[in-house]
Amino acid sequence: MSLQLFQELGDKFSITQGLEGMAGMFGAQMQSERAARLFGAAEGLRENIGAPLSPSDQVFYEPILDMTRKLLGDELFKTTWQAGRTLSLEQALALALS
Repeated sequence: MSLQLFQELGDKFSITQGLEGMAGMFGAQMQSERAARLFGAAEGLRENIGAPLSPSDQVFYEPILDMTRKLLGDELFKTTWQAGRTLSLEQALALALS
């Protein structure tokens, strides 16, 4: 899978995009907690590498985030998102690929 290749290459920007893509997929499959955790992990990684989410990507991810937030409720979403932000890179990849 490409996430594993990006990890081998040390390409954190592409890993971030891959985590967001996996989060979107899990959100569409109604795996809301997993989606929220991966979106949180991706945001944390973006902050670490100084690569904010582009406006075009925001347009794609906002509906999935909104749906995820509604399904989980604000409090569980916030808690799960924050838990994702604390994941190590290896933990985030394991969550995405498991």
